[in-house]
Amino acid sequence: MTPEESAELNLVLVERQIQKVLVAYCQGVDRRDWALVRSCYHDGASDSHGAFVGDPDELVEWLRVRHESVMTSMHVLSNVSIRLSDDGRLARAESYCISLQEVDTVGGDPFAGEGVGSVFTTVACRYIDTFENVPAVGWRIRKRDVAFDWMRRADTADFVGLDPSWTRSRRDQTDPLYAPWPSDRAEI
Repeated sequence: MTPEESAELNLVLVERQIQKVLVAYCQGVDRRDWALVRSCYHDGASDSHGAFVGDPDELVEWLRVRHESVMTSMHVLSNVSIRLSDDGRLARAESYCISLQEVDTVGGDPFAGEGVGSVFTTVACRYIDTFENVPAVGWRIRKRDVAFDWMRRADTADFVGLDPSWTRSRRDQTDPLYAPWPSDRAEI
């Protein structure tokens, strides 16, 4: 393998490791797996998330409280670009994100309004992350800035109900994602 090929392979591995953290964050929020969300950040990291600015532990608590009124949640990432610092210790990642949520507004929600019942919200934003590679820990977010593009609210009457016999997403660890592994092929 040439030095150029080796460098390119290393970059692919770094990008994959960072993308796994980006996806874990979204999955953690959508499934209310707060330990998974926290694992995406280094100790001492910072997050600027619109109405929230603080450290990872404060972020998890803010998300936990805010998501008590979020009935469904789906974060969709795209256009992920990653570039490394010259010394390879830091990386800057930009990820486009569309967040789709059904929110119960009875308790009030800054994104959805207050007291109008259940609404769907769509938020278009970008995660601009500085990742750091720390030995024995790996690539984690050191600093996140969420840049917002637009937000939309829609009445739930505009959406079609799901057949109750379909497998439904759940916002906790009873979601099918967390199901035990099958013990044999017959169970797959």
